[in-house]
Amino acid sequence: MARGRRRRDEIAPGNGDPPRRRDWFAPFMWGVLAAGSGMVLANSLATRRRRALPVRLIRGARSGVAPVVVIPGIMGSRLMRPDGTPVWLNIRNAVGHYDLTLPLTLPLTESRDDLVPGPLLGTTAVMPRLFGFTEYYDLLDILAAAGFNSSPPKDGHGPTHHVFSYDWRRDLVETARRLHESLEALAEARGDPGARFNVIGHSMGGLVARYYLRYGTAEPGGPVTWAGARRIANLILVAVPNGGGIHALEAMLYGNRVGLSHTTLAAPVIARMPSVYQLMPPRGAAALLDDKLEPLDVDLHDVATWDHYGWGPFAPARRGLDLSDEGARDKSRAFLEAALVRSGAFHRALAREPENQCPVRVVLLGGDCLPTIARGIVPDKRGLPPRFVPWHRKENDAMFEAGDGRVTRASVLASHLPLAEQSVLGCGLPEVADAVFGSADHHGIYREPTFQSILLRLLLRPVKSTVPVVADPAAAG
Repeated sequence: MARGRRRRDEIAPGNGDPPRRRDWFAPFMWGVLAAGSGMVLANSLATRRRRALPVRLIRGARSGVAPVVVIPGIMGSRLMRPDGTPVWLNIRNAVGHYDLTLPLTLPLTESRDDLVPGPLLGTTAVMPRLFGFTEYYDLLDILAAAGFNSSPPKDGHGPTHHVFSYDWRRDLVETARRLHESLEALAEARGDPGARFNVIGHSMGGLVARYYLRYGTAEPGGPVTWAGARRIANLILVAVPNGGGIHALEAMLYGNRVGLSHTTLAAPVIARMPSVYQLMPPRGAAALLDDKLEPLDVDLHDVATWDHYGWGPFAPARRGLDLSDEGARDKSRAFLEAALVRSGAFHRALAREPENQCPVRVVLLGGDCLPTIARGIVPDKRGLPPRFVPWHRKENDAMFEAGDGRVTRASVLASHLPLAEQSVLGCGLPEVADAVFGSADHHGIYREPTFQSILLRLLLRPVKSTVPVVADPAAAG
């Protein structure tokens, strides 16, 4: 009987092939059931705190501690429809598609849709953490364990933390202005016109914080005024690509896969996000190599570079980004040029040497234990995009550097800038007072005890009552 059932469950072979079984359905359904049960269990545990910090890390007074403001990196804020339905990140992004493309409209300020920023990714739902977005859950975890509340206590005492969510697709200068509005609103809600905050900028969020510290709400192009210092007590930059990251160019040319979906963050979608251009390495960061592994002296923020190599909308028609006619290609080229002009101005503003010393403390935290891609290889043929995967050991050694798996140590330190040669830290940013590196990856840095200790000692330090004398950011703008 058993052998009879087995023969009925076999599909007749052909061409001498062995029998193929069709009894896959039951194991498949058991797998689906197990996965679904796991998701239900994970969701039920999503809001539970997982650890208590060692007492020695959080012992001390809480009086005079500045409120904390967390600025996430790219893709770190959920994006919501006006009715509150999340469209990033949800299950549809991972197995299907939701169109996150911004309109191909100029000026860039008019390229917007109706999506609004929501909570930190991975803090209110478990699914984003399954895709590796664990850092913000970890960060809020240790803040809560250290006594930071998400809202002011009833007695009015005790430290608090706030989250600055933003649309991570848009121009970072625009985001810095939104940060200004948020900090002003928080100061008004506290009834303290002189309120200052400990700001944690993670990854791209650190670039937003640095711009705000330097210029407030002003447009790029003017002198460094330190206008944002009136609202910042300490600025902690965690895994920030101060020297850019070559993966931004890779994403614009190849796209990013989200779970099983190749369309949610496809190349044409990412190519319409002004913020991604501002993540690309500036000139001097030696981000590209030729086919002989020699550095190329090119400016990724110059549209002539894209035209010269035949990238993006300048690619041959067979490799075009869904550009069906020349009119569409011209429109895309105009958008590209505007985004590159903006990103170039943004990087020059962050690299400008100030006339006065930074009035607040700025600290860098980063990882340097993992091989991290720093350069791409440009083929010797127009129209072929750079290669970001090494073919042999020599290419691997030329393309990778120490970092956290996402951002290199050199980028965190902005070591391409001239001031790096004079700095005892090897850092090209004059505002940075200290830099600490250790064994941590980009998404797991807040789980490392050493970084937890450093972070909490900075955040729990009482703020001096004196306020830096700097320009009002609104006036500076």
